[in-house]
Amino acid sequence: MKTLITNKYLMWLILSILLIISFFLVMFLFISTLEVTIIILVALIVFFCIQVLLLLNFVGNRLENRLKIGMLITHSLNLLFAIVIGFSITVMESDFKNNFGIVMIPLLLLFSLVITDKYDRDTKDLNNVQEEKSIEKSTRPVIEFENKKYVFSLNSLILLGVGTPLLAVAIYFFFDVEAQFWLHEVVVKQTVYFLNLFFDMDVSTSYVPSGKYHWSFNFVGNIDGAPLGSIFFETFCTGIQAICVFAGIIICTPHSQDKQTNKDIIWRKTKALIVSSIIFYVVNVIRMLIQIELYYLGYPWDSIHVSISAASSFIAAIIILLLHKWIPEFIISIIYTGTLISKKLKHVRKPKE
Repeated sequence: MKTLITNKYLMWLILSILLIISFFLVMFLFISTLEVTIIILVALIVFFCIQVLLLLNFVGNRLENRLKIGMLITHSLNLLFAIVIGFSITVMESDFKNNFGIVMIPLLLLFSLVITDKYDRDTKDLNNVQEEKSIEKSTRPVIEFENKKYVFSLNSLILLGVGTPLLAVAIYFFFDVEAQFWLHEVVVKQTVYFLNLFFDMDVSTSYVPSGKYHWSFNFVGNIDGAPLGSIFFETFCTGIQAICVFAGIIICTPHSQDKQTNKDIIWRKTKALIVSSIIFYVVNVIRMLIQIELYYLGYPWDSIHVSISAASSFIAAIIILLLHKWIPEFIISIIYTGTLISKKLKHVRKPKE
């Protein structure tokens, strides 16, 4: 099968245009007539079909069916998430709801590029003989793990130690500014939906576009009918702090200078970042469901808030395991740093002849 589009950047550009148009079309659903709404829905279906045909044409017969299916599913989910974001903005109340799209759509476009690049690389044979020889001639230590070679530069190791906390703090403060309080609304409303679905609490939310706390949970009363005060929501309640820490680690983890080992590092980092963020987000919502349910049953808020928040941190251990599976460079770089320090100390202690 002869492909019409072989350049990955051209393919990514076309997919990006489809994604952006789909995002904006969904935002017009609620303000359109019935006829226009039907046309928009048909257009979205057509866009999905066009995307599938373009992707199949892009890889041709160069990929096995399993990889083709994975590529189609990943790109389709990316497009679907853009549609969900567009739909969500239309039903949000926050003054900063449009920032939901301004922040997330560029990330989806970047993710689309990573996916396209990943499967483009899968269709090509890589010759790594020259790179392997160059590493063998290097005087730096080489750590072998699962038949792969790991060699890190000193600058990349310094970046891991210094850049990780700085990047984590920067990401947190980015989401802690008022312009990003759309995240508060997303978390609060999803939590309230599940509280009323599973526990029938009749809990509601209130939005005050001023002050420190814009969103709060409001209760009719507890299970015995006693009045309950409102619970105010802040950035720390979104669970973003945990995501920031692991985002800093994943992004700043050094790349091996062995090109065979390094060829899919961007895809592996992206996969680890997305999966770890989803896990933290889901666990955080579950944490709030448990806390608010216990508060509804009569337990003191201060006690359950601290204890359950601390208990939910066990999820970090699972993320570490994911990092080791998808990004062994993180643990190996720490071992590599220890090896360099040990080697330097032995050289210093070595008696001069």
